[in-house]
Amino acid sequence: MMKDLEREKIIQYFNYNISLEHSAIIQYLFHAYTVGEAETENELEEIAREEMRHLRMFAHKVVELGGDPAISERAAVFLHAPTLEDLMQLNIDAEIMAINEYSNQLKDISDESAKRILNRVINDETAHSKIFQKMKENLRSMIKDSSSQKEQERIQIAQLLNEILQRQYKKILEELYQSFITRFKNPHLSDELEQKAIDKMKHFGWIAEELSEKGYEIDVSLPSVEKVKEEKSIINYNQSEEQKSQEEFLSLSQKAENPDLRWILERIAKREIHYTDLKKFLDNNNLSEKDYSKIISAFTVGSLFKRGS
Repeated sequence: MMKDLEREKIIQYFNYNISLEHSAIIQYLFHAYTVGEAETENELEEIAREEMRHLRMFAHKVVELGGDPAISERAAVFLHAPTLEDLMQLNIDAEIMAINEYSNQLKDISDESAKRILNRVINDETAHSKIFQKMKENLRSMIKDSSSQKEQERIQIAQLLNEILQRQYKKILEELYQSFITRFKNPHLSDELEQKAIDKMKHFGWIAEELSEKGYEIDVSLPSVEKVKEEKSIINYNQSEEQKSQEEFLSLSQKAENPDLRWILERIAKREIHYTDLKKFLDNNNLSEKDYSKIISAFTVGSLFKRGS
């Protein structure tokens, strides 16, 4: 049986690791949205998906040990560099830092389950560092054009898109947190919440790409997270939030003159329907595992970009 001191040590370590993985996800996705080279974008996105899986593994272990996953914490992110080569070096540095941190943790704990997680993640991060090194070698030095026009319309569109991006970011963190803490209490609810977070990740990607394509600055500052824990409260909270979001996005889309902005707002609004019948679905004890499997898909982020969605 694990001693309390060991348990607290692993919770503390893994919560710190959650903050590292969280920062890596944001950093790599931001670079994917802004790098402007299709193959590199896809590779960056794939690495970000693996970092999401790492965050999930660390969070589930924290919950298993009786801790509260630090989903609202984030380490430093490095988003800008003079050239693409410099940008890749930021990612190499992040991977090396994570490898060193996880290797030190591995030496300091004895729980075999926690050590397996760390070994898996260290192997992935080692591969990531090599991929980033290859990207750096293949990319030509190129200074990113950061010219910014100050027309009022552009400023308003950028502000609006960033507000929406922040709301989606907030919901991603909240739904992931809710998924983690309900994992062992109600696996079906946990899976549903995880899928909803994945949908919000796609919305986040669409908005970030739109901002990047138009030359706007992307706001990925860490939002404030509401940590709702009780099952009934989770459903009620998300249902209320979803209804407000849908109404707001539809209203904004009707006022938007820019066709690309209108398309994004309408598409997100039409997807905000997840929690309407969720409580009834979860309360239906007559559903078989096969019925559940038709509704709850396997964990995958899929493409976060508009293409192929």
